[in-house]
Amino acid sequence: MKKLVPIAAAAILACGVAHAQSSVTVFGLLDLSVARFSGDGPSLTGVMTDGYQSSRLGFRGVEDLGGGLAASFWLEAAINPNSGSGGTTNTNNQSTGGIGSGGLTFGRRSTVSLSGNQWGELRFGRDYTPGFWNLSNFHPFGTNGVGSAGVLFYPVQGGARITNVRASNSVGYFLPKLGGFYGQAMYAFGNTASNATNPDDGRLYGARVGYAAGPVDVAIGYSKTKLTPVGDFTQTNIGATYDFKVVKLFALWGENKVGATKTKPWNVGAHVPFGAGVFRVAYGKVKTTGVANDASQWTLGYVHNLSKRTALYTNYSQIDNKGAGTQYNVGSPVTTPGGESKGWEIGVRHTF
Repeated sequence: MKKLVPIAAAAILACGVAHAQSSVTVFGLLDLSVARFSGDGPSLTGVMTDGYQSSRLGFRGVEDLGGGLAASFWLEAAINPNSGSGGTTNTNNQSTGGIGSGGLTFGRRSTVSLSGNQWGELRFGRDYTPGFWNLSNFHPFGTNGVGSAGVLFYPVQGGARITNVRASNSVGYFLPKLGGFYGQAMYAFGNTASNATNPDDGRLYGARVGYAAGPVDVAIGYSKTKLTPVGDFTQTNIGATYDFKVVKLFALWGENKVGATKTKPWNVGAHVPFGAGVFRVAYGKVKTTGVANDASQWTLGYVHNLSKRTALYTNYSQIDNKGAGTQYNVGSPVTTPGGESKGWEIGVRHTF
């Protein structure tokens, strides 16, 4: 990342005691890999993105208002460096408000905040939902690549996936430092007129609380979105890690309810440091009710850090559908009932 226009400006107010200092930072990440997806359906080999972390371009800034108060903004866009296109966003937390990829949209995050050392942070705009963070923080592969937590932990129904990671039009609150405790609450609007057929659709509320101290980190997250076309979407999860230094253990449990349907995934895994790198391993299952099918997934990977900003990585993952199911895959569609899907990737990630 690089500071742009570092301004150390003393704003002398009428009282002569207030000082303001502001700065803007440009930052980003590029992640590209050669990947192959195969199984009992069509295979695919090509150059892909986001195998280790999500590619992005962003701008953030903060202004010190004095007295422990600060104002800040954050604009972050998803990018696809294999094609040069931009990511997607959504205007109303509903399927009708989608904006397709192509141009640069700040769909990853677009917020403005006011924060204080004693009372925390009040944040407005498009941001991550409380029900998402555990999937990223307490899964050995986060939500990227062939081993992504999203394979089993995201809802099956496409209409419900609109708010399983982020929500637009949100008002969020983050706790200040309270020892090891941390927390987040969010309310998001659907921005729908009162005379609409379903005026409450797109409304989301949720919260996340956790505790991190020493080697332990544990948290519970919850979000609920009003979505009449597919049924209200409720996302609940609990995650934990314990770092023994020689190995870091991960555990994650979740439940997605969409109308009368339900999926309940779980995953366990580990990070094992090795020289300048780390081995990663994960195993999980999902149990479904009223939709899709049960499935299991295992993943192996290794990340080698060439520097603080550049890393090489490789991952392999396999999904096994149960019964007559074909729903779950890591990139290659499953066509045979109870069939498997597998994928591998070798790539490089660079931050700036």
